[in-house]
Amino acid sequence: MASDHGPSALALGRRSLVLLGLIAEAAWVYLIYRLDRRGTLKRDANWMAARFGRFAARFVRVATRFRGGLIKLGQVASLRVDVIPESITAELVKLQDRVPPAPFAAIEAQLERELGRPVAEVFAEFDPVPIAAASLGQVHRARDRAGRPCAVKVLYPGVERSVAVDLRMLRLALWLFDPLVAPDLLSVHAQLARSLLREMDYVAEGRAAERVAAAIEKDPKLREQVRVPAIHWETTTGRVLTMELIEGEKINARERLAALGIDVSDRVAWATRAFLHQMFQERFFHCDPHPGNLLVDRVGRVVLIDFGMHEEIAPEIMEGVRMNVLAAVTRNESLWVDSLIRIGILREGDREAAGALARISFDPAYYNLTPRELSEIDFGDYFGKVREHLWLIEGARMPDGLLAFGRAFSLLYALAVELAPGMRPLDVVGPYVLAFLQPPRSPEAERAAGAGGGASC
Repeated sequence: MASDHGPSALALGRRSLVLLGLIAEAAWVYLIYRLDRRGTLKRDANWMAARFGRFAARFVRVATRFRGGLIKLGQVASLRVDVIPESITAELVKLQDRVPPAPFAAIEAQLERELGRPVAEVFAEFDPVPIAAASLGQVHRARDRAGRPCAVKVLYPGVERSVAVDLRMLRLALWLFDPLVAPDLLSVHAQLARSLLREMDYVAEGRAAERVAAAIEKDPKLREQVRVPAIHWETTTGRVLTMELIEGEKINARERLAALGIDVSDRVAWATRAFLHQMFQERFFHCDPHPGNLLVDRVGRVVLIDFGMHEEIAPEIMEGVRMNVLAAVTRNESLWVDSLIRIGILREGDREAAGALARISFDPAYYNLTPRELSEIDFGDYFGKVREHLWLIEGARMPDGLLAFGRAFSLLYALAVELAPGMRPLDVVGPYVLAFLQPPRSPEAERAAGAGGGASC
């Protein structure tokens, strides 16, 4: 049995054996795939897709059972369509970050270790029944000594040990497969590890929440419509995050929101604007805009929560993305290749191979677009097509910031399709995309604009 400090050595050993079994099955499936590609063993595409899907479904079952980092790894791996077949990623996206909660005794012990005092001395009230439980931690309702309602997020005791095992097994798997595929799989491990370790650092999450809140504050219209919970730093540590408790309903609770007279489509539009503002203007953004992380408070404002998955994209990478989209629109082969090298997706030595790829990959859907059509580009779909083509180039890699960017864009699109099918993308997305695709202004022009003032879009 696991102690209050986490899983026992026996439990970790059992976990390792199960993961080794998954690695062995993955190797077997990949061997069949390679033999099929060489013509040694004939299997049609539907058979291969079904076999990949069965393997992925088994991974989902194992991840749901063992929790820890496996659910998070599966969720992040579902983004890697440049490395992983779609029949696998389609199963991985089914992973739900909702699990049975840990016993309160273990959570209470974790709180006392982190805060240095009994829970009753730190909080005036603390509900032992969690309001949410996920793969790495759970959230409890509380009231601090100042009388403020709080949401207290607690990392599961010893979850770092389980995650360490998961990452070691993942590294073994990627090391085995790295010589067999074009993309650099060991760089994938570094990206996954960084994302997962960041999610277990609640100080980093608190700082990310404050940074997003500051970005929202810059836009007066967003400030009126969108909220981010305040962080209570006096009771926050690396494993405990205490924040303002904002009462509300999930954005997909249509009937309850309708009863309050709240237009869900309008709220989805404002949530989308909040994320586009982060992504295109701030370049620092919350990466996980699914309905579970979006609330609507009692007066109708959108509330953003759970900032564990956050990302920042360097200005030079975003400039490379702008160049890449414009190259696709204008069918400019040399600019397209230059942009991928600038972003870091390709190396200078890949220029010739990339040029050949550009000639076959320019999609007529992106050619000679009007400003209106340009503003309606689906960035999630665009990045997916680019990643699919990059499979053909040795050493190609997709910076993890762009993977997160594509993920966020795809989730926003899915949110609109599900909850606001009548929303006009041009009205919401257009101003951000058109502004992004404009060439950057010189410092002199920026100073002139600042001196003359300007309107917010």
